[in-house]
Amino acid sequence: MNYKKTSQKLEIELTGDFNLKAVRKISDLLGDRSELFINLKKARFVNSKAIIFLHKLMQGKPRVVVRLKNPPKIFFELLQTLGLHRIWELDEIVEP
Repeated sequence: MNYKKTSQKLEIELTGDFNLKAVRKISDLLGDRSELFINLKKARFVNSKAIIFLHKLMQGKPRVVVRLKNPPKIFFELLQTLGLHRIWELDEIVEP
């Protein structure tokens, strides 16, 4: 995992899958920052722990602005299965 921190933003480039191990590392790095950007270009898999983590960040207090780039197809399938595709503003979260 490669990352860059500023006072309010954490930028992550995952070098593997978005799973519990990645969630734990991101959580440790995020601290009290209000923005999180994750590039998932190299991720083949996103599991439910990662989705739950992102959901809690976006719905929690204080809210964290989440932006994702290059999510794998399984990400969208998982959102559909969990019913989150109706709740999440994907146009605002997923960057082209």
